[in-house]
Amino acid sequence: MAELKRLHSVRNESGVILITVLLLMLIMTFLGIMVIDTSTIDMQIAGNFKRTTTAFEGAEAGVEIAIPIIERTMFNGSMLPYNSLTTSPNLIDPDLVSEITGSLNNSSDHFCGGSVDPDIVIADLNGVKIEVDIDRLLSDTVAGGAIEFASGYEGVGAGAAGGGNQVLFRIVSQGTR
Repeated sequence: MAELKRLHSVRNESGVILITVLLLMLIMTFLGIMVIDTSTIDMQIAGNFKRTTTAFEGAEAGVEIAIPIIERTMFNGSMLPYNSLTTSPNLIDPDLVSEITGSLNNSSDHFCGGSVDPDIVIADLNGVKIEVDIDRLLSDTVAGGAIEFASGYEGVGAGAAGGGNQVLFRIVSQGTR
């Protein structure tokens, strides 16, 4: 009789192992799904960060390209050929020289996200489209200092008593990928 009771209790516990294994497999499946979901989100975040960084670097490149264009145009009074620049712009606004030299007041053409045509467009710089707008804001005479006057300094654009002219430009650059 004792033998029969022992066999009966073993038969009742045989389903507990199956249920335990099934619960453990269910928990492991949920953990696996969560890990896959987390890694997918991490990959999306890394991709967005790369695109944002590339577009920002393209916008910075637009500013770096605009500065020598402004300097050369102010110094020569005209645009120089672009073979001396590292990148040739695909499109340059024909009024840009007049805007930089001050013969055309075009500071209201402020480019912001495609609302107005930009002055310089580089269609593809390592997969980034760069749009740059250059606006001449103001030009003013800079007063000379007493040291310059006493020493008789006469540098480029400065007389013995004058500090020369200053010109303030706004450069808006946007990189899109």
